[in-house]
Amino acid sequence: MTAARDYEHLHHLVDRLSPTQVRRLRLIITEDEELSQVDQEVPEAVGGSGDEGDLLPGSFLALSGSIEAPADYAERHDDYIRERTNRERSASE
Repeated sequence: MTAARDYEHLHHLVDRLSPTQVRRLRLIITEDEELSQVDQEVPEAVGGSGDEGDLLPGSFLALSGSIEAPADYAERHDDYIRERTNRERSASE
């Protein structure tokens, strides 16, 4: 159970990293003897263009628009929509 909890915790941490922090973490992983072996087993830049500066393919960015949002946006999207609707109703009254 601890391994599953650790995995989930690390998953959430990585989701909150900025692009610069992701690149730094990737560098740390590739320089570590044990972790670099695991990194070599993972396909390179899944869906990427091969440019290290591109973390997401251009087609995704065009589809999604701006991806700047709070870290929990996907989990709380109903709450955010409800808050926005309430603000718009209050402003129109």
